[in-house]
Amino acid sequence: MRRLVLLALLAPASPTFADCAGTTFLSCNVGRGRHLEVCIEPGARAFAYAFGPAGAPELTLREDFSAGTARPWNGVGRTIWASVGFRNAGYVYEAWHSLDRLDPEAVPEGGVNVLKGEATVATLQCRRGPGPGPDTVIAPVFAIEDAMQAAGFCRDREAGTWRRDGCG
Repeated sequence: MRRLVLLALLAPASPTFADCAGTTFLSCNVGRGRHLEVCIEPGARAFAYAFGPAGAPELTLREDFSAGTARPWNGVGRTIWASVGFRNAGYVYEAWHSLDRLDPEAVPEGGVNVLKGEATVATLQCRRGPGPGPDTVIAPVFAIEDAMQAAGFCRDREAGTWRRDGCG
């Protein structure tokens, strides 16, 4: 069932995805010949998303930094994480990465959760062996935070979001 839903979600197609024009947040294979790529483009103040066969994505999306879809780590727990959501036709593709900060041998993890409303429709995780593969790139844990701050945004700790006003 999940395969059919996921294929249906990929229907709005775009023919190509340009190379990352900034920092690669995630670039990895998620299984079944599918590749996930998320870029942080500070010059454009945007995030870019591509999913599908490597080099020929079936779905590409963009979200401006100001869209409010980037979620910073709340500072609680042993796992440092960050995510950015991409909205499309009633769905949100939430790309994420995380790192267990208390495990000195922890390897970064990443993936995408596909949501419809509050319900998770699919979860795809970056595939790897005992360590990152040559085709897996996961940005350092505070890559989104660094890009947002450099673009003039500040973190609203209570709301768990980013804003530009009142950053004083």
